[in-house]
Amino acid sequence: MNKQYSLKKNYDIQKIFLKKQSVGNSFFAIYYDFHNDIEVAISISKKLGKAHERNYNKRVVREILRKNMTLLENKHMLIVIKEKSLKLVYEEKEREIIKLLKRIR
Repeated sequence: MNKQYSLKKNYDIQKIFLKKQSVGNSFFAIYYDFHNDIEVAISISKKLGKAHERNYNKRVVREILRKNMTLLENKHMLIVIKEKSLKLVYEEKEREIIKLLKRIR
């Protein structure tokens, strides 16, 4: 994903979180709001491994989202990576994220 799609401001992330529109499973939680453009923030707790492990998981999620941009149209999202997702392989992570994105539609 390009930087133009990243959601960085804390108050923007708080707005999405406070709307309480969300979908989730035991691997990921996605908070969302409908807008005219696409912006995504990815969050993972510091309890879930060292920095390079957390960064790797964020890169994997970004790549999955980049490949599936059509499912992201007109949304601002906050994706929370949960501990159980760390044990999944790439294909399983992709399948779980796509399921959640389809539920948002």
